[in-house]
Amino acid sequence: MKVIIYDSECKFCTRFSKWSQSNIETLEIISVRSKEARKILRDKGIKFIDLQTIYYVNNNEVWVRSKAIFEILANFTSPWRFISFFSFLPTFFTDFCYKIFAKYRYYF
Repeated sequence: MKVIIYDSECKFCTRFSKWSQSNIETLEIISVRSKEARKILRDKGIKFIDLQTIYYVNNNEVWVRSKAIFEILANFTSPWRFISFFSFLPTFFTDFCYKIFAKYRYYF
């Protein structure tokens, strides 16, 4: 089971999720505000659900924020797959960049 849980009120997030789904055949996309998303995340041990965060669930693992983006893009073909190679960077740095982008995502 591969699932992106995203903010459906954000046009950028929605486009990214639908674009990802068109590139990954077995991918589901679910709004973070749905009951199904809350159930999936709580079953995976996430008690606080941040509406400004993307979650990527692949079987028993959950990735959040920048690590979720890297894991999603790792399923793509080139050239987008190359972005996932930056996952070696420290999470505090990549999540910092993610949070800045998330703060202004409605402008994109």
